Amino acid sequence: MRGALRELLRHPLETMMYSYTAAEYWQWAYKVSPADLPAAEAMLAEVREYLPSLDDHERRNTEGLLAFLERQRR
Repeated sequence: MRGALRELLRHPLETMMYSYTAAEYWQWAYKVSPADLPAAEAMLAEVREYLPSLDDHERRNTEGLLAFLERQRR
């Protein structure tokens, strides 16, 4: 999983694809590989940073995705 996600990130991704890849990576790290959690958290921090630059539709979808991940932490 780690290798597949990292290989995907070598290619330029649109912001939504990056967000979903970061979310998948975080979920995997959270459940399976705690050693990868800091890298996954850093990716989600990048997603939060570019939220203001997204159009309304993408921003709402991305905020929903981040909220979903936050609920999983509990």
